[in-house]
Amino acid sequence: MTSAEYGQLLFSTIQRAPGQPADDYEAVLGGSGIPKGLGPYVVPDASMPFAAMTQQIGSDGRIAGRIFLPTATPDDLGYYSHPFSPLTDGPTPGSLLWEWRDLGGPPVVTPGESGGTVPPDSSELAARVTALEEASMVMGEEMDDLVERVTKIEHALMDGLHAHGPINLPIVLESLTSLRCKGDIDVAVKPGTATPPDMSTDDPPDAATIAILRRLIGDAEAES
Repeated sequence: MTSAEYGQLLFSTIQRAPGQPADDYEAVLGGSGIPKGLGPYVVPDASMPFAAMTQQIGSDGRIAGRIFLPTATPDDLGYYSHPFSPLTDGPTPGSLLWEWRDLGGPPVVTPGESGGTVPPDSSELAARVTALEEASMVMGEEMDDLVERVTKIEHALMDGLHAHGPINLPIVLESLTSLRCKGDIDVAVKPGTATPPDMSTDDPPDAATIAILRRLIGDAEAES
């Protein structure tokens, strides 16, 4: 069936015609027997009444005045439906007329019609939805773990870091006027606050330091 043929089916069912007054549309559509629209990811099939044509009915039973035709592919929200409006504004304010206006959507396909496209199996769609939900759950757990790790790092940085560990720096006399520290530093970064030495004073070296330097320099001169 084409969308125009579905329109003919609607008007023959409700015994109305386009252009006629439709102020009583709630009673007319409510008594038509056309069922409530399908939920998301529910695929129309050939066993449904009115060739899978449905209408919009609110949770409170209110007739919304919207007709849905079946499709072989879902819309962006997962509904296998193509909406049509059977109502339009009448000549006076608040009045309505019957019409058949296409509101756009996936192509209309009669389920199981010869030569038409049969919609995919609903069980296959359900399996896909389940797989997506499981993948989303795994990604959520991984994201929670990542957030926890980043939070720990941020707290450690806020508390400050301090380097602790053994230091092996032998003093090497490279020349008569050059003493350098050469070696490896093996430290572990731990929470804490390092206090740098006071470098603002120009105090002369103590006697022990002067004695060590004189001895090193003397040994170097003797070797040369």
